[in-house]
Amino acid sequence: MNLILSSLLFFGYLICAITGYRVLSNDSLKKIAELSQPDTLDINNGRLLKPFLVERVSGTESNAKVRDFIIQHFERLGWHIELDSFTAMTPLGDKNFTNIVVTKEPEAQHRLVLAAHYDSMNSPNFEFIGATDSAVPCAVLLSLAETLNDQLSSTSAWSGGRRKRKSWQDTTTLELIFFDGEEAFVKWTADDSIYGARHLAEIWEQTVVANPQQQQQGRQGNRLELIDVLVLLDLMGTPNLTFHNYFRSTSWLFHHLANLERRLSAYDDDTLWQPFDRFQQPLQYMFPTEPTQLTFNSHAMSDDHLPFMYRGVNILHLIPYPFPKEWHLASDNADCLDPPSIYNLDVLFRVFVCEYLELDPVPHSEL
Repeated sequence: MNLILSSLLFFGYLICAITGYRVLSNDSLKKIAELSQPDTLDINNGRLLKPFLVERVSGTESNAKVRDFIIQHFERLGWHIELDSFTAMTPLGDKNFTNIVVTKEPEAQHRLVLAAHYDSMNSPNFEFIGATDSAVPCAVLLSLAETLNDQLSSTSAWSGGRRKRKSWQDTTTLELIFFDGEEAFVKWTADDSIYGARHLAEIWEQTVVANPQQQQQGRQGNRLELIDVLVLLDLMGTPNLTFHNYFRSTSWLFHHLANLERRLSAYDDDTLWQPFDRFQQPLQYMFPTEPTQLTFNSHAMSDDHLPFMYRGVNILHLIPYPFPKEWHLASDNADCLDPPSIYNLDVLFRVFVCEYLELDPVPHSEL
């Protein structure tokens, strides 16, 4: 093992010791990466990506078809599905919206939530596909659920470590949210944007959840309190994006992603990480380890996280800055996407979820 990799692993184990976050071994990383199915995220005919590469403005037939595609995917996987359907006034009149919430083990009392919006921008002057905004994030979430579906089960051998320490109901499960109505219909304002996120956060704040620990304390919890952290994905799929550490409360998770990206890329194994983009140019790190101009600037970006942030939910906002140069242009289609970068995101989030949820294909001794 080279010196760089040894240092990265040491830093990873240090995070593990401080936070209790599990750091996976090299053998475990390889087994998780081997679950990749690159053809499903192919930019031309990918089974999980191509259905999103269409216009899908909220309230349209195309949006409904994409919604049905997401629902059918999770029906096949056997996840618990909730639909938050509602009508809201927009500058273009009343529109129908539907948020999709899918949960692997709905009886669990804690949720690691990953989210993205599945609608696309209303663009009367040109066809807007929104490949980065947010077809790729949605497809990556579908891939994550599909490739880890068996391992996420409470009976999976991968989850043995956490079963030994606590009851299943007290552990954390994976929940995915597909927001509708993130895009403005005319111009981004507080009222003409994030329709789905605003509605869902308000509903969940009012939804009483019977949490045994809270009942012992003589109070009632709400659905928002089940969320450990809301990880919001947006504007992904082009090479050499830079994400920023926007929130102090989830800074440790951001640094864990930075360390994880370096651990994966340090191995000379292209099943773990793709070092070059489609033009054979080196791919740069997406997660800087040093502070940037946006570090801890939680209000830098308006997005679906805001209604949850205002209600006290921990947020990890994974949106790059600068935005991809194709942002809100006709060129934000399959032609701008970089398959190696998408592959890396697919692996990165799969390993991130496994480490967060203590899923290990090759269990090793605790430090």
